[in-house]
Amino acid sequence: MSLRFLPIVSLILSSLLLAGCDLLADQTDQYILRGNTMGTSYTIKALRARGKIDKEALYNDIKATLDNANDKLNNWTDDTEISRFNASPSTNWQDISPTFLEVLQEAQRIHAESNGRFDITLSPLIDMWGFGPEDNETLPSKVEIDAALANVGQDSLLELRNDPPSLRKRRGAVSVNLGAIAKGYSADLIARTLEKHGITDYLVEIGGDLIARGVNDMGVPWRVGIEKPNEIGRAVQLVVSVTDMGLATSGDYRNFFLDEEGRRMSHIIDPVSGRPVTHNLASVTVLAADGMRADGLATALLVLGEEEGREMANRLNIPAYFITREEEGFATSSSKAFDALMAKQNKAASKGD
Repeated sequence: MSLRFLPIVSLILSSLLLAGCDLLADQTDQYILRGNTMGTSYTIKALRARGKIDKEALYNDIKATLDNANDKLNNWTDDTEISRFNASPSTNWQDISPTFLEVLQEAQRIHAESNGRFDITLSPLIDMWGFGPEDNETLPSKVEIDAALANVGQDSLLELRNDPPSLRKRRGAVSVNLGAIAKGYSADLIARTLEKHGITDYLVEIGGDLIARGVNDMGVPWRVGIEKPNEIGRAVQLVVSVTDMGLATSGDYRNFFLDEEGRRMSHIIDPVSGRPVTHNLASVTVLAADGMRADGLATALLVLGEEEGREMANRLNIPAYFITREEEGFATSSSKAFDALMAKQNKAASKGD
Protein backbone atom coordinates (compact mmCIF):
# COMPACT_ATOMS: atom_id res chain seq x y z
CA MET A 1 0.00 0.00 0.00
CA SER A 2 1.26 3.41 -0.80
CA LEU A 3 0.46 6.88 0.42
CA ARG A 4 2.43 10.11 0.40
CA PHE A 5 2.23 12.70 3.14
CA LEU A 6 2.23 16.36 2.14
CA PRO A 7 4.90 18.65 3.55
CA ILE A 8 2.28 20.46 5.67
CA VAL A 9 1.96 17.31 7.76
CA SER A 10 5.73 17.41 8.36
CA LEU A 11 6.07 13.69 9.09
CA ILE A 12 9.22 13.05 7.07
CA LEU A 13 11.80 13.96 9.68
CA SER A 14 15.46 13.12 10.17
CA SER A 15 16.47 11.57 13.46
CA LEU A 16 18.74 8.96 15.00
CA LEU A 17 17.55 5.35 14.71
CA LEU A 18 17.98 3.23 17.81
CA ALA A 19 17.49 -0.56 17.46
CA GLY A 20 14.96 -0.01 14.67
CA CYS A 21 13.07 2.65 16.60
CA ASP A 22 13.70 6.38 16.90
CA LEU A 23 14.06 8.32 20.07
CA LEU A 24 10.94 10.23 20.96
CA ALA A 25 11.44 13.80 19.73
CA ASP A 26 10.08 16.27 22.25
CA GLN A 27 9.26 19.40 20.27
CA THR A 28 7.61 22.55 21.53
CA ASP A 29 4.06 21.52 20.72
CA GLN A 30 4.23 17.85 19.80
CA TYR A 31 5.91 14.46 20.10
CA ILE A 32 7.26 12.74 16.99
CA LEU A 33 8.47 9.15 16.69
CA ARG A 34 9.78 7.32 13.64
CA GLY A 35 11.16 3.84 13.19
CA ASN A 36 10.68 0.43 11.59
CA THR A 37 8.26 -2.40 12.24
CA MET A 38 6.77 -5.38 10.36
CA GLY A 39 9.16 -4.88 7.46
CA THR A 40 8.16 -1.26 6.88
CA SER A 41 8.48 2.19 8.44
CA TYR A 42 6.19 4.05 10.80
CA THR A 43 5.69 7.66 11.85
CA ILE A 44 3.77 8.91 14.87
CA LYS A 45 2.95 12.56 15.34
CA ALA A 46 1.11 13.46 18.53
CA LEU A 47 0.21 16.81 20.00
CA ARG A 48 0.90 17.47 23.63
CA ALA A 49 -1.89 16.42 25.95
CA ARG A 50 -3.20 18.55 28.76
CA GLY A 51 -1.15 17.71 31.78
CA LYS A 52 2.31 16.20 32.04
CA ILE A 53 3.30 13.25 29.87
CA ASP A 54 5.88 10.75 31.04
CA LYS A 55 7.93 10.67 27.84
CA GLU A 56 9.89 7.55 28.77
CA ALA A 57 6.72 5.63 29.69
CA LEU A 58 5.07 6.72 26.45
CA TYR A 59 8.06 5.61 24.40
CA ASN A 60 8.26 2.25 26.17
CA ASP A 61 4.52 1.61 25.74
CA ILE A 62 4.66 2.39 22.02
CA LYS A 63 7.65 0.09 21.55
CA ALA A 64 5.94 -2.68 23.53
CA THR A 65 2.78 -2.29 21.45
CA LEU A 66 4.70 -2.56 18.18
CA ASP A 67 6.73 -5.52 19.42
CA ASN A 68 3.57 -7.33 20.52
CA ALA A 69 1.87 -6.80 17.14
CA ASN A 70 4.98 -7.96 15.31
CA ASP A 71 5.31 -11.05 17.51
CA LYS A 72 1.72 -12.04 16.80
CA LEU A 73 1.03 -11.06 13.18
CA ASN A 74 4.28 -10.98 11.19
CA ASN A 75 4.46 -13.66 8.48
CA TRP A 76 8.06 -12.92 7.58
CA THR A 77 9.76 -14.57 10.57
CA ASP A 78 9.38 -18.12 11.87
CA ASP A 79 8.92 -17.42 15.57
CA THR A 80 5.69 -15.39 15.49
CA GLU A 81 2.27 -16.63 16.53
CA ILE A 82 0.92 -16.61 12.98
CA SER A 83 4.00 -18.41 11.60
CA ARG A 84 3.73 -21.14 14.23
CA PHE A 85 0.07 -21.63 13.36
CA ASN A 86 0.92 -21.86 9.67
CA ALA A 87 3.72 -24.35 10.26
CA SER A 88 1.52 -26.72 12.23
CA PRO A 89 -0.16 -29.46 10.15
CA SER A 90 -2.75 -29.99 12.89
CA THR A 91 -6.45 -29.63 12.16
CA ASN A 92 -7.28 -29.43 15.87
CA TRP A 93 -8.28 -26.23 17.63
CA GLN A 94 -5.27 -24.06 18.46
CA ASP A 95 -5.35 -21.34 21.12
CA ILE A 96 -4.74 -17.85 19.80
CA SER A 97 -4.13 -14.47 21.43
CA PRO A 98 -6.80 -11.75 21.71
CA THR A 99 -4.70 -9.73 19.24
CA PHE A 100 -4.82 -12.48 16.61
CA LEU A 101 -8.53 -12.99 17.27
CA GLU A 102 -9.41 -9.33 16.77
CA VAL A 103 -7.74 -9.17 13.36
CA LEU A 104 -9.30 -12.47 12.26
CA GLN A 105 -12.77 -11.22 13.21
CA GLU A 106 -12.41 -8.18 10.95
CA ALA A 107 -10.91 -10.32 8.20
CA GLN A 108 -13.97 -12.57 8.33
CA ARG A 109 -16.27 -9.55 8.13
CA ILE A 110 -14.53 -8.11 5.05
CA HIS A 111 -14.35 -11.56 3.43
CA ALA A 112 -18.15 -11.85 3.71
CA GLU A 113 -18.78 -8.26 2.58
CA SER A 114 -16.63 -8.72 -0.53
CA ASN A 115 -18.12 -12.10 -1.49
CA GLY A 116 -14.81 -13.80 -0.80
CA ARG A 117 -12.54 -11.46 -2.77
CA PHE A 118 -10.68 -10.50 0.38
CA ASP A 119 -9.03 -13.69 1.60
CA ILE A 120 -6.32 -14.29 4.19
CA THR A 121 -5.45 -17.81 2.96
CA LEU A 122 -3.73 -16.58 -0.23
CA SER A 123 -0.17 -17.42 0.87
CA PRO A 124 0.40 -20.33 -1.56
CA LEU A 125 -0.64 -18.14 -4.48
CA ILE A 126 1.34 -15.14 -3.26
CA ASP A 127 4.46 -17.31 -3.03
CA MET A 128 3.79 -19.02 -6.35
CA TRP A 129 3.60 -15.69 -8.20
CA GLY A 130 6.87 -14.50 -6.64
CA PHE A 131 5.52 -11.99 -4.11
CA GLY A 132 6.45 -13.97 -1.01
CA PRO A 133 9.80 -14.24 0.81
CA GLU A 134 11.50 -15.75 -2.25
CA ASP A 135 11.44 -14.81 -5.93
CA ASN A 136 9.87 -17.20 -8.44
CA GLU A 137 11.65 -17.20 -11.77
CA THR A 138 8.93 -19.02 -13.72
CA LEU A 139 5.22 -18.32 -14.05
CA PRO A 140 2.99 -20.98 -12.50
CA SER A 141 1.08 -23.37 -14.72
CA LYS A 142 -2.68 -23.89 -14.57
CA VAL A 143 -2.08 -27.22 -12.83
CA GLU A 144 0.03 -25.52 -10.15
CA ILE A 145 -2.52 -22.72 -9.70
CA ASP A 146 -5.37 -25.20 -9.32
CA ALA A 147 -3.34 -27.17 -6.76
CA ALA A 148 -2.69 -24.00 -4.75
CA LEU A 149 -6.36 -22.99 -4.92
CA ALA A 150 -7.21 -26.21 -3.07
CA ASN A 151 -5.70 -24.55 0.03
CA VAL A 152 -7.33 -21.13 -0.50
CA GLY A 153 -10.72 -20.08 0.86
CA GLN A 154 -10.96 -18.79 4.40
CA ASP A 155 -14.68 -19.38 4.82
CA SER A 156 -14.37 -23.10 4.06
CA LEU A 157 -10.84 -23.84 5.29
CA LEU A 158 -10.64 -21.87 8.55
CA GLU A 159 -12.86 -22.00 11.62
CA LEU A 160 -12.71 -19.30 14.28
CA ARG A 161 -13.96 -19.56 17.86
CA ASN A 162 -14.27 -16.47 20.03
CA ASP A 163 -14.50 -18.06 23.48
CA PRO A 164 -11.96 -19.31 24.19
CA PRO A 165 -10.02 -17.57 21.38
CA SER A 166 -8.99 -20.36 19.05
CA LEU A 167 -8.55 -21.19 15.39
CA ARG A 168 -8.34 -24.37 13.39
CA LYS A 169 -7.64 -25.43 9.84
CA ARG A 170 -9.77 -27.86 7.93
CA ARG A 171 -6.71 -28.84 5.89
CA GLY A 172 -3.25 -29.06 7.40
CA ALA A 173 -1.55 -27.19 4.53
CA VAL A 174 -3.69 -24.07 4.92
CA SER A 175 -1.86 -20.92 6.03
CA VAL A 176 -2.87 -17.41 7.07
CA ASN A 177 -1.41 -14.17 5.71
CA LEU A 178 -2.55 -10.90 7.32
CA GLY A 179 -0.39 -8.58 5.21
CA ALA A 180 -3.47 -6.82 3.82
CA ILE A 181 -4.81 -5.84 7.23
CA ALA A 182 -2.11 -6.07 9.93
CA LYS A 183 -0.45 -2.68 9.36
CA GLY A 184 -3.73 -0.83 9.71
CA TYR A 185 -4.47 -2.78 12.88
CA SER A 186 -1.04 -1.98 14.30
CA ALA A 187 -1.73 1.72 13.71
CA ASP A 188 -4.96 1.31 15.68
CA LEU A 189 -3.05 -0.28 18.55
CA ILE A 190 -0.66 2.67 18.67
CA ALA A 191 -3.65 5.02 18.69
CA ARG A 192 -5.04 3.22 21.74
CA THR A 193 -1.67 3.52 23.44
CA LEU A 194 -1.53 7.27 22.82
CA GLU A 195 -5.01 7.73 24.24
CA LYS A 196 -4.04 5.78 27.37
CA HIS A 197 -1.48 8.52 27.93
CA GLY A 198 -4.07 11.25 27.50
CA ILE A 199 -3.12 12.19 23.91
CA THR A 200 -6.19 12.79 21.73
CA ASP A 201 -4.71 14.70 18.77
CA TYR A 202 -2.43 12.47 16.70
CA LEU A 203 -1.65 10.85 13.38
CA VAL A 204 -0.20 7.33 13.25
CA GLU A 205 1.09 5.92 9.94
CA ILE A 206 2.51 2.44 9.35
CA GLY A 207 3.58 1.53 5.83
CA GLY A 208 1.14 4.06 4.36
CA ASP A 209 -1.86 2.96 6.43
CA LEU A 210 -2.94 5.50 9.00
CA ILE A 211 -5.35 6.56 11.68
CA ALA A 212 -5.87 10.17 12.75
CA ARG A 213 -7.72 11.76 15.62
CA GLY A 214 -8.41 15.39 16.47
CA VAL A 215 -6.39 18.14 14.78
CA ASN A 216 -2.81 18.91 13.78
CA ASP A 217 -0.53 21.55 15.27
CA MET A 218 -2.27 24.25 13.23
CA GLY A 219 -5.61 23.39 14.82
CA VAL A 220 -7.18 21.89 11.68
CA PRO A 221 -7.83 18.28 10.59
CA TRP A 222 -4.80 16.36 9.39
CA ARG A 223 -4.13 16.90 5.67
CA VAL A 224 -3.06 13.88 3.65
CA GLY A 225 -2.15 13.54 0.00
CA ILE A 226 -3.39 10.55 -2.01
CA GLU A 227 -0.59 9.54 -4.33
CA LYS A 228 -0.99 9.50 -8.09
CA PRO A 229 -0.16 5.92 -9.18
CA ASN A 230 2.97 6.74 -11.16
CA GLU A 231 5.61 4.05 -11.46
CA ILE A 232 8.37 6.66 -11.80
CA GLY A 233 8.42 9.59 -9.41
CA ARG A 234 5.79 10.69 -6.95
CA ALA A 235 2.96 13.19 -7.26
CA VAL A 236 -0.21 13.99 -5.32
CA GLN A 237 -3.55 13.22 -6.96
CA LEU A 238 -5.86 14.59 -4.27
CA VAL A 239 -5.61 16.12 -0.80
CA VAL A 240 -8.09 15.04 1.86
CA SER A 241 -8.64 15.98 5.48
CA VAL A 242 -8.57 13.07 7.90
CA THR A 243 -9.76 13.14 11.49
CA ASP A 244 -11.32 10.52 13.75
CA MET A 245 -10.91 7.83 11.08
CA GLY A 246 -8.46 5.53 9.36
CA LEU A 247 -7.23 5.83 5.78
CA ALA A 248 -5.51 3.29 3.55
CA THR A 249 -4.53 3.13 -0.10
CA SER A 250 -4.04 -0.12 -2.01
CA GLY A 251 -2.35 0.02 -5.42
CA ASP A 252 -0.78 -2.15 -8.10
CA TYR A 253 1.98 0.24 -9.16
CA ARG A 254 4.80 -0.45 -6.69
CA ASN A 255 4.93 -4.24 -6.48
CA PHE A 256 4.52 -5.90 -9.87
CA PHE A 257 6.39 -7.37 -12.82
CA LEU A 258 5.76 -7.69 -16.55
CA ASP A 259 5.47 -11.14 -18.10
CA GLU A 260 7.01 -12.10 -21.44
CA GLU A 261 4.05 -10.59 -23.30
CA GLY A 262 4.31 -7.31 -21.43
CA ARG A 263 1.26 -7.89 -19.23
CA ARG A 264 1.29 -6.42 -15.74
CA MET A 265 1.46 -9.07 -13.02
CA SER A 266 0.43 -7.31 -9.81
CA HIS A 267 0.89 -8.55 -6.23
CA ILE A 268 -2.88 -8.17 -5.86
CA ILE A 269 -4.12 -11.76 -6.32
CA ASP A 270 -7.73 -12.68 -7.08
CA PRO A 271 -8.65 -15.63 -4.81
CA VAL A 272 -11.23 -16.81 -7.34
CA SER A 273 -8.95 -17.11 -10.40
CA GLY A 274 -5.70 -17.62 -8.47
CA ARG A 275 -4.05 -15.03 -10.72
CA PRO A 276 -3.03 -11.38 -10.41
CA VAL A 277 -5.90 -9.01 -11.18
CA THR A 278 -6.04 -7.87 -14.81
CA HIS A 279 -8.40 -4.89 -14.69
CA ASN A 280 -7.27 -1.27 -15.05
CA LEU A 281 -7.90 -0.13 -11.49
CA ALA A 282 -4.54 1.24 -10.31
CA SER A 283 -5.37 2.27 -6.75
CA VAL A 284 -8.16 2.58 -4.21
CA THR A 285 -8.20 4.81 -1.15
CA VAL A 286 -10.64 4.04 1.65
CA LEU A 287 -11.62 5.94 4.77
CA ALA A 288 -13.16 3.96 7.62
CA ALA A 289 -13.78 4.04 11.35
CA ASP A 290 -10.31 2.61 12.04
CA GLY A 291 -7.08 1.78 10.28
CA MET A 292 -7.63 -1.99 10.22
CA ARG A 293 -10.94 -1.75 8.40
CA ALA A 294 -9.62 0.85 5.96
CA ASP A 295 -6.62 -1.38 5.21
CA GLY A 296 -8.64 -4.52 4.52
CA LEU A 297 -11.37 -2.75 2.55
CA ALA A 298 -8.84 -1.03 0.27
CA THR A 299 -7.43 -4.42 -0.72
CA ALA A 300 -10.90 -5.93 -1.22
CA LEU A 301 -12.02 -3.09 -3.48
CA LEU A 302 -8.83 -3.25 -5.53
CA VAL A 303 -9.34 -6.96 -6.14
CA LEU A 304 -12.93 -6.33 -7.25
CA GLY A 305 -12.02 -3.59 -9.73
CA GLU A 306 -13.61 -0.21 -10.25
CA GLU A 307 -17.15 -1.22 -11.21
CA GLU A 308 -17.70 -4.00 -8.68
CA GLY A 309 -15.64 -2.17 -6.07
CA ARG A 310 -17.71 0.99 -6.36
CA GLU A 311 -20.90 -1.07 -6.15
CA MET A 312 -19.66 -2.64 -2.90
CA ALA A 313 -18.60 0.77 -1.54
CA ASN A 314 -22.00 2.26 -2.32
CA ARG A 315 -23.82 -0.73 -0.85
CA LEU A 316 -21.90 -0.50 2.42
CA ASN A 317 -21.62 3.31 2.54
CA ILE A 318 -17.81 3.21 2.32
CA PRO A 319 -15.94 6.42 1.37
CA ALA A 320 -13.71 5.17 -1.47
CA TYR A 321 -11.70 6.94 -4.18
CA PHE A 322 -10.68 5.04 -7.33
CA ILE A 323 -7.88 5.84 -9.79
CA THR A 324 -8.11 3.89 -13.06
CA ARG A 325 -5.36 3.46 -15.61
CA GLU A 326 -6.26 4.55 -19.16
CA GLU A 327 -4.34 4.68 -22.44
CA GLU A 328 -3.43 8.31 -21.79
CA GLY A 329 -3.10 8.95 -18.09
CA PHE A 330 -5.58 8.20 -15.34
CA ALA A 331 -9.28 8.65 -14.64
CA THR A 332 -10.83 8.99 -11.19
CA SER A 333 -14.16 8.07 -9.67
CA SER A 334 -15.55 7.78 -6.18
CA SER A 335 -18.32 6.31 -4.07
CA LYS A 336 -21.33 8.29 -2.89
CA ALA A 337 -20.04 8.30 0.67
CA PHE A 338 -16.69 9.72 -0.47
CA ASP A 339 -18.42 12.48 -2.44
CA ALA A 340 -20.52 13.35 0.60
CA LEU A 341 -17.44 13.47 2.81
CA MET A 342 -15.59 15.76 0.38
CA ALA A 343 -18.62 18.06 0.13
CA LYS A 344 -18.72 18.28 3.92
CA GLN A 345 -15.01 19.09 4.09
CA ASN A 346 -15.29 21.75 1.38
CA LYS A 347 -18.20 23.36 3.19
CA ALA A 348 -16.26 23.43 6.44
CA ALA A 349 -13.21 24.87 4.70
CA SER A 350 -15.24 27.65 3.07
CA LYS A 351 -16.63 28.65 6.45
CA GLY A 352 -13.13 28.86 7.83
CA ASP A 353 -11.91 31.25 5.11
